[in-house]
Amino acid sequence: MEKKSLRQKHFALKELRYSIAHMVLWALLSVAFFTYMAVMVGEKVERDAFYFVIVFIGYAIIVFSLTWLFTHRFLGPFERLKIELKLILAGDYSRRLSVRGRDDMYIRSFISEVDKVIDRLEKMRRSREELISHVSPELLQMKTLLEKKDIPIDPLKEAFARLNEKFEGFLKKH
Repeated sequence: MEKKSLRQKHFALKELRYSIAHMVLWALLSVAFFTYMAVMVGEKVERDAFYFVIVFIGYAIIVFSLTWLFTHRFLGPFERLKIELKLILAGDYSRRLSVRGRDDMYIRSFISEVDKVIDRLEKMRRSREELISHVSPELLQMKTLLEKKDIPIDPLKEAFARLNEKFEGFLKKH
């Protein structure tokens, strides 16, 4: 048991860790490349206020670009997913969330889990509809019997027995 919890603790959210490591790696590589270029240019030109402004603007562009790129990559799919979930809630129960190859691996993993939930909900909905169609005739017959002034007990007992059989048959099937 301890071994399992230790493994779960260290390897939980593996996809998210890879995504964050990917972002950090790109940020470090970009900054290292720009720093190298700034040093190379700095050796050939005079290091004055203009040089400092250029270097500062270069770092600002790197930070802005990487922030925009990675937030778009993480947050962009959620708008698409929100629209798809609205379609499912509107009654398109066979629809599943779409995954694009460029989506982050953590988001793809999340979508896979949401699709499993949607599958279960669709199965539950089908089971409910099947149960309703399966027992409705008996319930209607029982209602008709109960609306009579003089309720004969034997037909009512038979109707309850048939309803019970249908429920048991449905439960064994599902």
